[in-house]
Amino acid sequence: MLSLDVLAVALTVEGTLIAAALGGLVVLRLYLVWRARQVEAGVARLEPLLHAWLVEDADLGAVVAFLRAQPPHVAFRSVARLATAYVTFERQQILAPLLRGEPWVQRILRHGRSMFWWRRFDAARLLSIVGGPDDVTMVAALLSDRSPAVRLVAIDAAARLGGRLVDLELDSLPGRQDAVQQYQFAALNRHPAIVAEALVPRLRPEVPAVMLNAWIDAAGASANPVALWRVRDLALHEAPEVRLHVARALRRHAEPETVPVLLKLLTDDDWRVRAQAARALGALRVISAARPLALAVRDRAWWVRYRAALALAQIGGEARELLLEVSRGSDPLARDMSALVAGLSSAAVVEMSEV
Repeated sequence: MLSLDVLAVALTVEGTLIAAALGGLVVLRLYLVWRARQVEAGVARLEPLLHAWLVEDADLGAVVAFLRAQPPHVAFRSVARLATAYVTFERQQILAPLLRGEPWVQRILRHGRSMFWWRRFDAARLLSIVGGPDDVTMVAALLSDRSPAVRLVAIDAAARLGGRLVDLELDSLPGRQDAVQQYQFAALNRHPAIVAEALVPRLRPEVPAVMLNAWIDAAGASANPVALWRVRDLALHEAPEVRLHVARALRRHAEPETVPVLLKLLTDDDWRVRAQAARALGALRVISAARPLALAVRDRAWWVRYRAALALAQIGGEARELLLEVSRGSDPLARDMSALVAGLSSAAVVEMSEV
């Protein structure tokens, strides 16, 4: 009987704990819904005030006063959602100093060194909107945060503040994974002038290839003409990996001086470079490259033949006629590849050329 009594007590305690846990989850769910509704209401009321400032040049004081009257989480999430979506960088520069000293901003930024990653995340996100010169140290710390999510959102704050933080971002690029690099490119591209100024001095042939490749990719992602001029000068680099990244980046550089460089790379000793050069010539729609590309369809490397055939299809006109001519030629490998690409629709050609 004693053992049954103990079992009954244990089951009762266990049932109570489960019920308490479920009750806690219900309460937490209701609390989160309540907070979300508060934020939605804040967004709905803030949006017309921002619109009046942006479109009608109304007094910005109404925006600041409204945010000051809201709970910190409502003010933060409302301005984060609307400012990042509708307010240009130049307008954010006007808004930032007015908000930086607000109590709700100070409260959230105090969590920049919190033990909880989501609080550091909020601080980093807010700094991407209101950060100023005095916040450089905090943003630099967030860039090396142990949480990947915090590091990613801190990239926006670093790009916005520029200066030493952009240097830190560019220096960290070579060690980042491809997906993170793409996010960094997107953040840096919102401030092209600042990034180009920091990027151009790095594009030198004596720089180690691993670092140089990342910076060439950054120049290609930004499509900044000044940076891409420096990239073009690296087309004769001794490392094939560097020439590969140069050819890839130059597809964003629609300048007459780029064409001879890409035609030279189309005959490179490395098949990867030849393939990327063909892709760039197709992306730029270089009509004068039609015959060299037709020759490249007969390349010994499958990937070069594929890229050259796609480029001819992209250029169209005389280039597509050459592609059809190759499809009736005597070279079986070139004939099969050109026939395959010639049968694709225009939409399929565009889609496959981007892969």
